[in-house]
Amino acid sequence: MKSFVSGLIAVVIALAGCGSSGEESAYRASNSEAKSVAKLKTQRDAIVRFFEPMKINEGDWLYTRKEPGETFEEYVSSSPTRPTKERNTIYIQPIGTFTREQAAAIEKTANYMRAYYSLPVTLNKTRPIGDVPFEKKRLVKYRNNLQIRTGYFLDDVLPQLLPDDAAALIAFTNYDLFPEPTWAFVFGQASLDKRVGVWSLYQFADPKTGKYDARLLLDRTLKIAMHETGHMFSMKHCTKYECLMSGTNHLAETDRRPLDNCPDCMAKLAWAMKYEPEMRYRQLAAFWRKNGRPNEAKVMEDKAAAVANVK
Repeated sequence: MKSFVSGLIAVVIALAGCGSSGEESAYRASNSEAKSVAKLKTQRDAIVRFFEPMKINEGDWLYTRKEPGETFEEYVSSSPTRPTKERNTIYIQPIGTFTREQAAAIEKTANYMRAYYSLPVTLNKTRPIGDVPFEKKRLVKYRNNLQIRTGYFLDDVLPQLLPDDAAALIAFTNYDLFPEPTWAFVFGQASLDKRVGVWSLYQFADPKTGKYDARLLLDRTLKIAMHETGHMFSMKHCTKYECLMSGTNHLAETDRRPLDNCPDCMAKLAWAMKYEPEMRYRQLAAFWRKNGRPNEAKVMEDKAAAVANVK
């Protein structure tokens, strides 16, 4: 998943007060935060056994790029972008023309995202692609494939649709995307300063037949949506584990990633979103049971049990 994140939003949390009362409130808040971080560290360690260490094969993301990764502790100290009381809803905006399979995958992605981030998620009605300027599209002649530059969505379309209470506005499109003329394609791109991102389902089809495998389509859509939304909350690529937040260079690499965050990335999200990991895992398990995937449901239930034992 090639992510091109422009800009960072810094969220500064100020504790206001005066005199001893203000100091006491600040102390209580600081003490509560320290206890929360300490518990999350222990819960992080409790689920290590569910994840594999990062493997780097020729052609993989880390084979061609050197990234340092980021620990839970580094994330907490980096003042990352987090939801606020005023901006706490994720909006999903389909743009283009979708098959029944694609529309179903987008709807399920909205449901998965509610559990994954423990935030309100609103799925908007599908919008047409509109009139794309000549300089923001191109035709790949050997494939007869129309590609649209990501800047059309990030600069022209999505900022005009951004609700005031949006933590993020995510667009899905059926069109192939490219970020710069030198790139063949990109799965998606996000802009933190604008709180918008766009992702394409085009590359998820079988390149020979153009058809979609329903299970693969859902898994790939879930992975790219959760991954890129993680970037919008300042999460860097994971380099320690095979993790949903690990960078990917190709679909084979995407397919081998799990459908969940690794221990460190789980702790980052739990701290940023202020949710209880056990409840999140049980909600994810419920999603997989509803969608006929008992093996995935059991893994989530086992993780829930592991973090529940941490006091």
